[in-house]
Amino acid sequence: MKFDAAYYENVIDQHSYERLGLGTIDFALAGMSPDDLRTKWVCHTGARGFAEAVADEQPAIVTTGVGLGGPPHAGTLFQLLRAIKLQQCGLDVQIVLGDLDSYNARRTPLDSVRRLADQYEEFVLGLGFDAKRGVLRRQEGETDVLATAFLLSRHLDDEDFHWAEEDLAGLYRNHGVFDHLSYGMKQATLLMAADFVHLLREGRHVLVSLGVDEHKYVALARRGAERWGLPAERLSGIYTKMIPGLGGLPKMSKSIPGSGIDASMCAEDIRLLLQADTDTAPTDDGSALLQMYACLPEVDGREYDRASAARRAGSPEWLTVREQLVERLISLFSHWPK
Repeated sequence: MKFDAAYYENVIDQHSYERLGLGTIDFALAGMSPDDLRTKWVCHTGARGFAEAVADEQPAIVTTGVGLGGPPHAGTLFQLLRAIKLQQCGLDVQIVLGDLDSYNARRTPLDSVRRLADQYEEFVLGLGFDAKRGVLRRQEGETDVLATAFLLSRHLDDEDFHWAEEDLAGLYRNHGVFDHLSYGMKQATLLMAADFVHLLREGRHVLVSLGVDEHKYVALARRGAERWGLPAERLSGIYTKMIPGLGGLPKMSKSIPGSGIDASMCAEDIRLLLQADTDTAPTDDGSALLQMYACLPEVDGREYDRASAARRAGSPEWLTVREQLVERLISLFSHWPK
């Protein structure tokens, strides 16, 4: 599987999502223009309605979450930075640390996920998330959300969970991450859906930001919410491209060793690894360096287009962008508590 233009178009065609690109999107969000949005996300479902709710000053919140399978890799870092960017643009934002997700789906010992949750909390705050203006929480101890999960479970069947497996499930199986959809994995998926639906029960418009490989999780939550009688149309999703993996792998993942850079690496190792990237992918989507650059909060649509053109031309400007990107990543990862 490759997360390239053909993959994104296939996802969009199959699930009736709308491409976030010039000429096809007619809304902005929180001061970000369509061109700016295009640098951070690739497709959405219902996001226009969310943007309209924000403009009308209706109760609205963005939510995202990260699994605690180990130190954050580049994809995790950029998912967090997108959430922080939206908070800085004035939106209410929630970040959920998936401690029970890791405990159930990956069978990670509880003391280990608690230590990781401590580290992630410090990391998110170090990146600039304002916990006084938003919500930074774990899953453990949130009994109201756990109650929502229990109530939601009545409206979902076993076949729903099999349908909602993320697109990388086969890849993870090949790399020994898991071999089947276990009961614990279903419980983790249910709780993730409840993280979204609970906000809906509170009377808000909800926008879930996830990787495009996880798009079915939002669809699963909408399916359960609709059967429950909740206003599922107020639950929307916006999906990011995958950061291409190193060594020919389709995605940088904590679950696949050697696929990318992560916060456990020393600065010099990160620098050497990225400097060694030949960046020979024929398309922008296949360039790990360009896609990481696009995810930086300070990069808007115009800057992305300029960097993309410089890369295609092989100009000195692209070499400068590469050098700046490497040092920026090292600086960002330095917030991870060792």
